[in-house]
Amino acid sequence: MNKWWWLPILSLLMHGAMAEPHVVLVTPRGETVMERVFMDELKRRVGPVRFTLIKPDAAQPASMAGLPDQVRKAKPDLIYTWGTPTTVAVAGPHDAPRIADIPIVFTVVADPLRAKLVTNLKQPGRNVTGTSHLAPLAVQLEAMRSYRPFETLGVVYNPKEANTKFMLEDLTAEAAALKLTLLVESVGLNAAGEPDPATLAPQIQRLKDRGAQWLYLGPDTFVAFTHRQLTTEAAVRAGLPAFSANESAIRDAHSLFGLFSPVENMARFVAYKAAQILKGEKKVADVPIETLQRFSVLVNMCVAKTLKAYPPMTLLSYADVRLPTDPDAPAEAGKPQKGCTPLL
Repeated sequence: MNKWWWLPILSLLMHGAMAEPHVVLVTPRGETVMERVFMDELKRRVGPVRFTLIKPDAAQPASMAGLPDQVRKAKPDLIYTWGTPTTVAVAGPHDAPRIADIPIVFTVVADPLRAKLVTNLKQPGRNVTGTSHLAPLAVQLEAMRSYRPFETLGVVYNPKEANTKFMLEDLTAEAAALKLTLLVESVGLNAAGEPDPATLAPQIQRLKDRGAQWLYLGPDTFVAFTHRQLTTEAAVRAGLPAFSANESAIRDAHSLFGLFSPVENMARFVAYKAAQILKGEKKVADVPIETLQRFSVLVNMCVAKTLKAYPPMTLLSYADVRLPTDPDAPAEAGKPQKGCTPLL
């Protein structure tokens, strides 16, 4: 036998090791259920994958501005981003790209067109694709009406976040079409000109005092995700039911009700797109940006009991419920019910 028989085998092994794709995950939340499901699904579809997590500080402009250089130093084969601010910071707008030579797959971006990530959802035409996560606003408002009819809707928004401009434009148009009164309060800014979470509770109480019957939590990362606990606890204290377009504000905070794409489904969908790119089946510029067409309804029964805002039986026939960990714990007026601990 040739004494060098093992060289071809070694070459194959080395080639396989070198071929293992490297994916950088860029998310200000760190590793969550979404990232874990994404990684598991991508490995199932592609095989061994090496992952690196980058967790920027979304509240620090310098941290966000430095993301492209930080990502490049990791030398990824593909970049995963979570949220509009992070995706824009990494990819840049279509007319002023920041990373143009590495495939970028995003998730939880409310409006890729308005964020100027691409000019065409079906044919992105650049190195960026991904998934959006919001149900149509008209469908969200109709879901709220099915839970509890209302005439006045309140919203607190972060003026420093691009998403909120689009959210307010759409809310204003839909409110006018449905003859609803829309009450708007802006998050206050601190001495450095950045949004101040300490102003959330007073602004939510002000909405309640002005006559809001629902608090709307839409695609606003600062209000509805980063400070979801603070926001939703303030809403409960004010006696104001909160509707959320994102799952986490209901499952591990105190939003009453919501309509959303489930985290696991979004993660698997974006992993499917990433796998197409890594396996060479499609060029990233040809992978359409899509929204899941099935949405889930979730009711936080802890908050429903505290606010005495129980869902109608017709809604319960198709909604999921988040139950308290201690069903017998008494509800205290104006406070979240004891036993409402995070489920995720």
